Order: sequence, then structure tokens, then C-alpha cells
Amino acid sequence: MPTGIGNNSFIGIGEEVAYGTTVARTRFLIQNSESLRVTERRVEAGSIYRRGRHANRNVQSLVDVGGDFSFNPQYSSQALMILLKHLLGTIASSQPDTTAAPTVYRHTFTPATALPTGLSIEVGKDILASLFAGCKVASMSFRFSPGELVECSVGIIGREKTRIDDSGLVYTEGKLAVATNTTVTWNGVAQSCTDFTITIENPLTPRHFINSRYTSEPLRSGKVRVTGSFTIELEGSTLYSDFRNRTERALVLTATGDTIAGGIAFDNIFTMSVATLTEGNANAASEGVLYAPFSFEAFLNAANANEVSVRLTNEASGV
Repeated sequence: MPTGIGNNSFIGIGEEVAYGTTVARTRFLIQNSESLRVTERRVEAGSIYRRGRHANRNVQSLVDVGGDFSFNPQYSSQALMILLKHLLGTIASSQPDTTAAPTVYRHTFTPATALPTGLSIEVGKDILASLFAGCKVASMSFRFSPGELVECSVGIIGREKTRIDDSGLVYTEGKLAVATNTTVTWNGVAQSCTDFTITIENPLTPRHFINSRYTSEPLRSGKVRVTGSFTIELEGSTLYSDFRNRTERALVLTATGDTIAGGIAFDNIFTMSVATLTEGNANAASEGVLYAPFSFEAFLNAANANEVSVRLTNEASGV
């Protein structure tokens, strides 16, 4: 019997029409790691009779499906775009210059009250595959480190897992996002960051009823949370003062890639119009350069309806 090899693995994604009803996977990515799994809950009778546990009194209960995976995103990755759409809910697409740059598209993702139905996610494992139905995107994190490829981690909650034959990878290599031309501004002032992370969380929980072992479509059980951190060289007290005073500022990360056409480049922009610093203590811990790490969270307010927006400029016309 052949043995499965990890270097033949992949992740495929399809958008479901009806929650939990699987569809063909049309967008693909190559993961760095993956831990999607199914857990079978068990319940056991509480009778005090017998010395030991009788097998008939230990029975199957609810099914839990979830986990995460990570990958290095391409600027034009439609798989990334689908994940962002299902994380936040809304996508608006346009062309900035149809004459000089007819192949360039801009996509802006913002939070919506209702999320899209769900995803079918296939994890190809060389000789077979796992198909996860009814998947919702519970979280996405992006990490930017100097000279490194951007890394995206995705948290998933789902309904069911089945075994299928590997449907095959359909994938085109494209421009990978790398943190060599990335700027961060706080209140419009550029910061010299040594790292930057942002996490967007949907507080999704399973919805179990007495008619099934499987969850109904998970819904948000709380508010969307946008948090993260960055580190700068210790240069002044402006950000520390903002931390201590809980001053609301605009925080923007712009990652720029190669030019596509008409002077327009690939980019990935995270905009948080109302951000506050939740931690900001610099310590004298070495003989060299001193660093100031800061943590942040983002909010909406009367003037800004969204706590975060994510913009991609690429060559993909849509998801």
C-alpha cells in the first residue's frame, strides 16, 4: 500500500450555496501547516452499578470539526480573497485605471452583519483527501517580519469531515507577498517597525439542537475583535503617551509589491481608523538598540462604521 507524502498536499476551497452541502473546490493554496480535524464526543451513563465501565453505556454524542492552517499568500490569490470574504462578509471590487492598467483590480473587504453561507475545504493528502463541509472562517492572522514572506494563519470551524479521493491541485504560481516594502503609520506618521501582526476574530460557536449530532450554521456569539502588535525602536514618548491616555489614532499597514501596469503595484493595505494602544512598555534589556513593543486593538465609532478594512490590489477580477 502506498504511503502519503506531505509534499503532495494542498488545500482546495469552494463556496457553498446551502450550508453543509459540499461543492467543488475551485480555488487552491499551498499550505505551510494544517491541523483541521474532527472530534467525536462521547457520553457515558452515570449508573453506579458494576466495577467497570460497560461499552454499551458509552455512546457517540456531538461532532466537533475545526482547526487551522497557515500559508504564504500570493497577491493575486483568489483563495485568500475567498477567505477574507468569509472572514469579514463584504467585498467591493473596482478597476483603478481601465485604460493604462486594464488588468489591475482593487478589492476592499469590510465587516458585515451577516457572513456568507460557508465553505467546502479539501485537504489533499497525496493518496487520499479529507473534505470538510460547512466551514466558517473564525479568525485570520497576518504576520510581517523583515525580509520574510508574509504568513497568514486561518482558524476554521466546520460541520463534518469525510474521506474522499484526492481531487487534484489546480494552482498557478504567482507573486508572493514579502515584507521588504511595508510601511506602518500611526496617526499618519511612519513608524520603523521590526515586526507587525494583526488578528481578526469572528466569535463563532456551534449551534447544536436535539435533532442532530452536527452543528447548524454557526453564527457570531459576540463582537468582531481586531487586535495585534508591533515593535519599534525606542525613539520618543509619543506612542507611550497615546497608550497611557488611550488616544484614538489611525493605524495603517501598507505592503507593496511589484508594479503590475500603469504605475499601479500589487498591494495589501490594512486600515484601522480608530485604534488604541493596549500595552506599551519599553525595557532596557540589552546593551544595543532598545525596542518598544506595542499592542493594539481597533474599534468603530460614529464617524467610522468599520473597525478594519483590508484592500488587495492584484490581477484577479474576482473571487
